[in-house]
Amino acid sequence: MSAPAVPVSCAHRPRHGGLVVPYVSFEHNGVVVFGGVDPVKRAVAFERGLCQICERPLSERLYVLVRPQDVGVGYSPEPGLHPQCLVYSEAACPMLNGAAATYRRSGVIAGHPAGRKCEDPDCSCPVTELNDEGRRRAGSKADDWDAWMLPLDAYELRRDTGGSVLGIELPSKPLRIRQVRVSPERERALQLLADLQAVLGL
Repeated sequence: MSAPAVPVSCAHRPRHGGLVVPYVSFEHNGVVVFGGVDPVKRAVAFERGLCQICERPLSERLYVLVRPQDVGVGYSPEPGLHPQCLVYSEAACPMLNGAAATYRRSGVIAGHPAGRKCEDPDCSCPVTELNDEGRRRAGSKADDWDAWMLPLDAYELRRDTGGSVLGIELPSKPLRIRQVRVSPERERALQLLADLQAVLGL
């Protein structure tokens, strides 16, 4: 399978294996770890309103990736994306395009490029260990994903009691909700809902 076409918005980004290296991706000694997120870059993207893929400021319309559990807490832990960067991510990211059936079972340093635990005391490897949420979902089935379109003036951050960013606040009425990854179970539920609405004339 060939790599998806790179949008103009990402033409300046480095590539690895034909794929664009997202701005927030974790790198170890120059080696990209796709699927690993650098917590420092993630925080910078949130605070400066940058796209998590191309690193450029978010525009008038932006997308936020949302899982069902994110709706429950009212925010998404994912930095925003430009519309064209979302389209590229849907094609390139195995968690979004359905190629990955489950989450990784361990932190990214377990899959360290050198095949061993990092011994560099100045490396950010330790922060890539699984957190509580990561431990709960380790090896579990991949989540469904939607993309919510927000106007830039609705961009608001959720913070914890210490002031650290948790994610982007989800509005009660997004401009648009686009289904990105839909599991067979969710497809059946959506079809059942559609059939029920048709019967009730809704």
